[in-house]
Amino acid sequence: MEWLKSQFKLHPDKNKGALAKALGLEPPAISKILGGARQIKAQEYIIMRRFFGLPVDGERALRSGSLPKSKNSYILEPLASGMKDREQQGSKDQWIMPASLFESRTSAPPEKIRIFAVQENAMAPDITRGEKVLVDLSDIMPTPAGIFIVSDGLGHIIRQCEYIPHSDPPSIRLSSSNPRFKSYVTELDKAEIIGRVIAKLQWL
Repeated sequence: MEWLKSQFKLHPDKNKGALAKALGLEPPAISKILGGARQIKAQEYIIMRRFFGLPVDGERALRSGSLPKSKNSYILEPLASGMKDREQQGSKDQWIMPASLFESRTSAPPEKIRIFAVQENAMAPDITRGEKVLVDLSDIMPTPAGIFIVSDGLGHIIRQCEYIPHSDPPSIRLSSSNPRFKSYVTELDKAEIIGRVIAKLQWL
C-alpha cells in the first residue's frame, strides 16, 4: 500500500522487522502488504500509526472510518447477520482490497459492497457455513438469476433467486444447492432481497 511505503520513506529509522513485531506478524507479511498481496486491516492500521509516531487519534480514525483512502483501494464493511442476538459475535473488521480486483468484475461503487459471513449450509458444497462472500447491495433484482442474500424475517440467508417469467403477481423462486433446504416461491414485492453475491473469499 502506498501509505505504508510513504511512512517508511518518512521514517528511515523504522524497518519491516520491527513493524512486524509490533503487529504480531512474521516479517514476510509486511513485504506482502508493501507488494499489494496482503491488505491492511483496520486494527493493524491503528498499530501502524502508533509505530510511526503519528498522532494517536487513530482510534477516532477507526471509529469514523477514515482509514487511508486511495483510488486504488476499496474499504469494505461487514454486512450484519440480521440476527440481533448474534450481532455482537460478528467480525467488525474493515477490509482494504485493491480496486483492480473489482473494476473489471463489477460496476458497484465501493460503499455498496459488503462482506457477509455465511450462517448456514444451504448453498453447500459451493458455499458453506463460515465462508465469506462479497455482496453488491445495489443489485437486488434477480434478473438474471443468481445467488443473493435475503432476509427471511429472522436473519439474513443465502439463496439462489430466480424470477418466474409471466408470473402474476411477479414472483421469485428461492432455492438451495443443499437438498436438505426446501425451495419456495414468494411474491417479488414481499421478498426482502439484500443484495447479489458477487464473489466468495476462499483459502486454497
